[in-house]
Amino acid sequence: MAFLKLKNNFFIFFIFLIFFNELVFSQCIDYFDALDHEVKRNVACPLVTDDPSKYSRRAPSSYEDESKIQITEFKCNNATEEICNKVKDTILIAGKIISKTFILKSPIFLSVNYTNLCVVQPDLCKLQGGKVVVIGAAQSAREILLLDDDGLSRYYPQSLVKQYQFKKHPEFAPIDIIATFNSIVNWHFPSDSDIPIQPKQFDMLYIVLHELMHGLGFTSNWQNWFLTGNKNQILITSKPDVVISDNEVIFDEFKETAFDRHLIFNSNYKNLSPVTVKLNDFANPGTKFKNVTDLIQNFLNSKQVVIAENMNNISTTFNSLSSYPKSCYTERAILETTLIPFQNGQSISHFDQSYINSPDFLMTTIQVPGKTLSDLVRQTGATSPIGPKLQAIMECLGYETKRNLIPYRPKLVYPLSGKS
Repeated sequence: MAFLKLKNNFFIFFIFLIFFNELVFSQCIDYFDALDHEVKRNVACPLVTDDPSKYSRRAPSSYEDESKIQITEFKCNNATEEICNKVKDTILIAGKIISKTFILKSPIFLSVNYTNLCVVQPDLCKLQGGKVVVIGAAQSAREILLLDDDGLSRYYPQSLVKQYQFKKHPEFAPIDIIATFNSIVNWHFPSDSDIPIQPKQFDMLYIVLHELMHGLGFTSNWQNWFLTGNKNQILITSKPDVVISDNEVIFDEFKETAFDRHLIFNSNYKNLSPVTVKLNDFANPGTKFKNVTDLIQNFLNSKQVVIAENMNNISTTFNSLSSYPKSCYTERAILETTLIPFQNGQSISHFDQSYINSPDFLMTTIQVPGKTLSDLVRQTGATSPIGPKLQAIMECLGYETKRNLIPYRPKLVYPLSGKS
């Protein structure tokens, strides 16, 4: 998500709740609100074999281009037709940049909402006396559980799973990425190139491209999921899969994202995934608890709470964690671990702010006002807005590029049996 930096403080709107699967254990999770990871539904996504053209719908003819990223749903509120068209055009330009970097064999479908978030969710503006805090957000519309080569199952964004082109695959949702952008922001659009960007303006192409990278898979499940009410006890874990009913709560496992597979501790270069394995000693899959409070209390009384507390200390210490896709042409990329307290959606899921003056400026936590994407590419000596470390991370997730023609591919996982 993109945020403004106000009075040298970091502000985040979201309060993330414990992850609850509301129906049954499922291979897929659908998300409906780019601003809130908890507006979701577990869905059955059976293994299917069908005509790939089913997922090859085209955008309206007036917006067709060579980009594999297409807008299939677009809501534009509190804006003129001219502005709405500028927003669409900006998103399609971002799609061209992504399509130029990555070889997308299957189209990626977007649902975009351009609206005044200060009207829809007033708390976004109350934090600073009417000033905008959240300017944009995006996430995968569906996550699909796949099995990695280390034996752990992780959640993958549908946009990436489609690129694997499994002969049989989990049924896809009609939308791959959902995105929201705040219409109250003083935006500068690519079509305004003859008008210099002002110091307090934000370049929309810069923000859109940043958010789409999150939707494509640049996001971590290491967050503060257990909200105990004690602000002095923040517990950082990978995402707990839990199913809740009227009379019980059933724990499954702690789960990572595909992005988390390459995270390391900078102190010893060891991977974070063994920590997830240790967290799963908390309870066997299928363990039942009376209610949410009982689950939280049992976790607080377990040995694993020490692990979660230690992960909070690490996740709020500068230069403690990196993404290290060592098999994909790059050195480690230091992640954001300076925010105190830990901030869901910001900590770990971004590059350290020190990269803002490097070719990997795109995925830092705080975006720069008064600069266009082209300005930043030129000033940092980059050859593309998608910097070398970012490209390598996405390649190791499984996105194909000219230098990575045979990308990593996970396997289908229970209960989706069958050969891929």
